[in-house]
Amino acid sequence: MAELSRDAWPRDAWIDELEADLGQPAVLKLLANAGGQRRDVPKRAAGSNLAAEVGQPVVEWLSARFGGTAVDIPSLRARKMQDRAAELRAAILDAGLTKPTRSANVIATEFGVTAAWIHKLRTQMRRESGLDDQLSLPFPNPDTE
Repeated sequence: MAELSRDAWPRDAWIDELEADLGQPAVLKLLANAGGQRRDVPKRAAGSNLAAEVGQPVVEWLSARFGGTAVDIPSLRARKMQDRAAELRAAILDAGLTKPTRSANVIATEFGVTAAWIHKLRTQMRRESGLDDQLSLPFPNPDTE
């Protein structure tokens, strides 16, 4: 199984906003019908081909934001991978970045990745949060389990 290394991909924030405004079924319909494609968003949703595919409310929302432009719609698979990567990062945070309460082996088994990937990701997350600066060399590495 491929490791969740694509957690660094920027998430399409507008998809999250669409989901917040119209709900998960609207997003799933959009991704199922147009995911992975670059689509022209009409200025008006009524009577558009896209509205016939994904529903008028979705296209009205898209038109208000992107009307008259082309939009890259993420694939459903990519969205699922991003969600899974976010869940992994949340599990690592929940376990702790500096004094983990769950081992890398346990988290790795739960997510189908290697313990080495958990160690690498935990180190990256400590660096991103500025915790590496707070750790001094005389202390043992919290990732050695």
